[in-house]
Amino acid sequence: MSLRNRLQRPAARRAIRCACIAAVVAAASTPAIATPLVDDSPPATAKAQVASTVSRLVVRFRPGVQPEAGARLAGRQLADLKMALGRDITVDAPTRTGDQVLVLAEPVTPTEAKALVKALRMRPDVLRADVERVSRTTPGATARAKSSADAATITRFIVQFDDPATRAAAANNRKLSVDHDRLLSAAAGVDLRIARAAAGGAWVVESATPVSGARAREIAAALEATPGIRYAVPDRPKRAHAATYHPNDPLYQQGYLWNLDDPVNGTYYGVDAAQAWAITVGSSSITAAIVDSGITAHPDLTARVVPGYDFIKSPEDARDGDARDPVATDWGTYGSADECGGTSETSSWHGSHVAGTFGASGDNGSGMVGVDWRARLMPVRVLGRCGSGSTVDITEGMLWAAGGSIPGVPANPTPARVVNLSIGGPGECTTFEQEAFDEALSRGALVVVAAGNDNDNADGYSPASCYGVSTVVATDPYGYRASYSNYSAYADISAPGGDSSRYTETDGVLSTVDTSSSAPSGNYAYDWKNGTSMAAPHVTGVGSLMLSVNSSLTPSQMKGIMADTSSYFASDSVCRTQENCGAGIVNAYYAVKEAIRMLSVPPVAVIEYHNAALDHYFIAAESQPDVPALDSGAIPGWSRTGRTFNAYPGAESGMSSVCRFYIPPAKGNSHFYSSSTSECDAIYDAAYNPANPAHGTYAGFIYETGAAFHVDRTVDDTCPPTRVPVWRLWNRRVDTNHRYTTDLGIRSQMLAQGYVDEGIVMCALP
Repeated sequence: MSLRNRLQRPAARRAIRCACIAAVVAAASTPAIATPLVDDSPPATAKAQVASTVSRLVVRFRPGVQPEAGARLAGRQLADLKMALGRDITVDAPTRTGDQVLVLAEPVTPTEAKALVKALRMRPDVLRADVERVSRTTPGATARAKSSADAATITRFIVQFDDPATRAAAANNRKLSVDHDRLLSAAAGVDLRIARAAAGGAWVVESATPVSGARAREIAAALEATPGIRYAVPDRPKRAHAATYHPNDPLYQQGYLWNLDDPVNGTYYGVDAAQAWAITVGSSSITAAIVDSGITAHPDLTARVVPGYDFIKSPEDARDGDARDPVATDWGTYGSADECGGTSETSSWHGSHVAGTFGASGDNGSGMVGVDWRARLMPVRVLGRCGSGSTVDITEGMLWAAGGSIPGVPANPTPARVVNLSIGGPGECTTFEQEAFDEALSRGALVVVAAGNDNDNADGYSPASCYGVSTVVATDPYGYRASYSNYSAYADISAPGGDSSRYTETDGVLSTVDTSSSAPSGNYAYDWKNGTSMAAPHVTGVGSLMLSVNSSLTPSQMKGIMADTSSYFASDSVCRTQENCGAGIVNAYYAVKEAIRMLSVPPVAVIEYHNAALDHYFIAAESQPDVPALDSGAIPGWSRTGRTFNAYPGAESGMSSVCRFYIPPAKGNSHFYSSSTSECDAIYDAAYNPANPAHGTYAGFIYETGAAFHVDRTVDDTCPPTRVPVWRLWNRRVDTNHRYTTDLGIRSQMLAQGYVDEGIVMCALP
């Protein structure tokens, strides 16, 4: 089929889009009311309305010292504040959000109030402090705002429950049971469903039917009057959204690439690419491997292709006359019925299609655009005749792409940071595959795999069932699981894969192909395909965009970020009710934003101390109160060794928190650290559970914190190449003490002194 014929079919979609745009323009051009209903001119005494004195301040304390909900500041905390401010204060009822309201016995000038606020902000127990805000809005502005709000169409609400467990669930991006949907719907009198977690322990709640702004206020009031609901507010539309960038590629401009749409402000459940492109369109320093059927010549791809490798061992299957070689061109996957198990195959140009979705060049005035416009494309050919490949060819191709060594194959000069495998078949993950994936992850490569296209549980398919990979489920343009897509409770995430069988051809994913049905013709085209094969490169592309703004990200961090920032499925999707499609639909914009935010989080030094009298070592993050106490001599006998390693002070996506136990004098007078959740849990249970068989050994251990600092996780007792291994060594004495070091020389020295090497237990920041 010619390019012209292929692109004449979706006229209906173009018409629908144009009609929508026309309707919006018509509505926007409606003449405004010439005269305001209420006089909004500023009164002559406006200056006199601005308070000349301040008598009330609002303060929020840090978690751990913030008074309980509804409680007023009192006792020692209040006395401390009076002394800090040097003024007599009382405390009014807390605000709705729990802020403490301080009432000054004697009003002060605005300048004096700023000084008081500054003094409060300097206190370590204060999260924020401000002068209480008083509305300056005129009656006319208030009336107009209410009129505008009432006329708006509302589809979402923001709700927070009283139950702390629901807030914790929101903070951890977990999902609530359908019982909460029922509670909300019954209280509101309309069908409401929780869409996703929001900031501050709140939830975004969707209405099955859009309502007016006035009705939305009534619904919110009904929700707030319901026991168990702390607050509910309509999620009103606002202007000045995040920036977007729309490239000039005609197939994008004409609306064919629904898979890149904004799922909130757009029409389809895409990956929100345009907002991400306003931040980054990728980087040529990142290499992405497309482990597939190879890549054919195409103007949207060729300029960015770097040398790859053909891993097909059989010359007959490779169709290029030889076995493995450095030419990863797609020579076609066609085959006769005899060759392909009874059904003849035409060439699919699968690898080129996947490559285009990942990274077709953008803003070049022709063709289409992929998720990442700048990354280098490395073809690794593993699928040949009949579109199939062997497990060993595929697995070795993947590992080589990540920089692993393969017998008989030259080293990869440009190892990939993201690897796409839109490949799979029946059977659970083998040891061979798993060990190869583990090595790829240890080399810092994010490996993205397709869940499969059999409408079946992906746990019975490989490589979708392997640990550590990012398993991708396919969704359709409307936020539902595609009719063919495999699923799994262990799937990581979803992405657009299309579903032409359920809708129309143009509801597939459009991308780059050759025009031939057999050997490559040299003529290029664009075609719609459907599958988890099409879904996976969206995730690979988002991973590449993230690396373009933060190259220090590890695979586990990237997976965590994409899960944390994903968009929700359609409200009545089985992905919502059965939770077997991963965390959500990958969202490029929010993933890139989170990757940038992680750059701004400064690491802290974990400082090592030594006590010569005890011959004990101790570590503490510089953000902890131990450090000033040790340095000042308040805790005598300790001195710095000059050894440090870096960690994060707070929790980051993909990072592991480090627990800390104090071992009492009778059992060592020491501290113990671990980044292993299972080890922390085991010691805690042994220390506090008398029924635990190890209780006699660990009784008396004091659990001090579950987050002394944060480091990266080990993978099979090793660290990713972008992290620094931390060894733990035990002194093998009754006064149990451990030393933690990143220095191989120190490790050797301690082993020579009789210490026991307990292996790499943490992965520090560089």
